[in-house]
Amino acid sequence: MIRAGSVGKISHCEYTYWDGSDAPGEEVMGDDSWDDKGRTKISHIYVAFDEVIMSIQFGFLENGALVLSEKYGAFEEGSNFRVLRLNQDEYVTGLSGVLEKDGRGIRNLTFRTNLGEYMIGRSSDNYPSDSTIDIDPAICDRREFGGFFGSYDRYRLTSIGMYLSPITSRAGPKFQNFL
Repeated sequence: MIRAGSVGKISHCEYTYWDGSDAPGEEVMGDDSWDDKGRTKISHIYVAFDEVIMSIQFGFLENGALVLSEKYGAFEEGSNFRVLRLNQDEYVTGLSGVLEKDGRGIRNLTFRTNLGEYMIGRSSDNYPSDSTIDIDPAICDRREFGGFFGSYDRYRLTSIGMYLSPITSRAGPKFQNFL
């Protein structure tokens, strides 16, 4: 399988979160990674967001039953929450997102499927076009989508990407003799 790109980036750095008060800062380790490689029959996408995407979780159809992934990221009371339900004949074909201006977090995500586009998160009307990352691997067969991967810290989703599983046709190319 091929990693077809990533919206956002993982941080491996340690840093101190300081809220401006007299209290000492909070030590934060780098981001946690997640990987749903091979989990392709997505039926639901659950997203919590405020100014950035805070968390994401997937529902998969496995043996006819809904199975939930772990929740990747944070969820705080009062967050906006949206559920994207995919039809049984619908599958992911691409992904794009707009990065937060400070580069730490994702303002919105657009999931592309064979049946439409679905944007989740805050508007990015006043954001420069170079803050948009587009992953368009030209998927045209359900079997080509290989799952998602990404990273998060304790406050937000920091990256998300997708796997591409190239398929080949056993028949090979067809040529016609025009002579």
